[in-house]
Amino acid sequence: MAEQAELQPIQSLWRDYAFLTHELAKFAIRQEWDMVFNLLDQRAVLQQRIDEQGNREFAASAEGKILLNKIVTEERMITQTLRVSRNQAQNQQRVASAYDAFSSIPAGSLMNRGT
Repeated sequence: MAEQAELQPIQSLWRDYAFLTHELAKFAIRQEWDMVFNLLDQRAVLQQRIDEQGNREFAASAEGKILLNKIVTEERMITQTLRVSRNQAQNQQRVASAYDAFSSIPAGSLMNRGT
């Protein structure tokens, strides 16, 4: 099976990479982080296989350029999605911290402030 992976044409590897990138974008939008990390790992394996082949002819071809542009566009979308998710998480953390700070004040001291 490892031999088949080594013999896999570079075009097929790039198509698989593009497919995983597309799936990664979908799961990032849904914020299904376990699947996002799984897909990132799979893409890393494909990237290693692509690098090992050292064949840059496909990337320079017309079909390769179209596919690479598609990948870059989706990666930009993924990056934007991750930034939005990070900002939402940071805002939720700030709100939770504000409530935590407020809840640490004994309720009786709030009521006694006016007396």
